Amino acid sequence: MDENKILVPYNFTDMDKKALDFVVQTYAEDKNVHITLFHTYAPVPEMILSKNSVMEKMSNSLHYLRQQVIEQENRLVQVQLHLLDSGFQKNQVDYLFLPKKGDLARGIIVLAKDQGYNTIVLNRIGNVTGFFKASVFNKVVTSLKHINITIIT
Repeated sequence: MDENKILVPYNFTDMDKKALDFVVQTYAEDKNVHITLFHTYAPVPEMILSKNSVMEKMSNSLHYLRQQVIEQENRLVQVQLHLLDSGFQKNQVDYLFLPKKGDLARGIIVLAKDQGYNTIVLNRIGNVTGFFKASVFNKVVTSLKHINITIIT
């Protein structure tokens, strides 16, 4: 049987945790799955700053933002470890922690097509009317064919 490659966009929300619970309940016993957690972050600009009080404050702020990015990746590693503790093998779980480049929906679509994902697990907050507005979910669902898309509500 072919491997089921599953992409799970993850942004550390309660709904993301619910989607992760779904993945564990549905796939933990299946040895033919590979889970990829996917998170994008806003990259911190690199700047050469001179030594004056205003620039020093800016440097401190940039340092703080860089630390936040490192903490986000550490949190994503913890999510990966949670999947391993839930029954998945090390070779079944990885993550992509990438700088944000434009539209998130477009990033998911390109990644799914280029890397051959069979399943995407998205989550949704809000009512049915909100689902039909332009959103990541709407763009992904309408753009991808022959890929299973599970939406957790």
